[in-house]
Amino acid sequence: MGDYVFDVEPGHVLAFARAVGDERLAHDVPAPGTPAPLTFPAASVQFDPVHMRGLLPSGALDLKPSTPGGSVLHAEQEFEYFASVRVGERLVVAEYEGASWGKQSRRAGALTFHEITRDYRDAAGELVLRSRMVLVDTEFPASAGGGEP
Repeated sequence: MGDYVFDVEPGHVLAFARAVGDERLAHDVPAPGTPAPLTFPAASVQFDPVHMRGLLPSGALDLKPSTPGGSVLHAEQEFEYFASVRVGERLVVAEYEGASWGKQSRRAGALTFHEITRDYRDAAGELVLRSRMVLVDTEFPASAGGGEP
């Protein structure tokens, strides 16, 4: 997984703030140095050249499940901050795979969990943020109820 640049652009922060209803930032273009909304770094995937391994225009993940008829679901997201993400900053994002583990589900069959971690570093190379996402690969379609009752 490669590194990519994430510019914390004022207009992008404004659009994000309006989309999530952040009253503090939703009225005017934020000035350089203004802290971005806490979940704003999730928007960095827009700058990822791999683009979440195929994000569709509808916003759905186009990930291929490991079994025919299975599903891949976004199960969890967490952000650990070491400093504020600020408007005007240029961050370098390094993405790497973390742990994987399995579990059995009556409804969706075998579940395989995959952790993806992203480190966001500032111009000085200091760690600003670490995000951790967990994807679940299901054996049977999650929407259809899948396996045995």
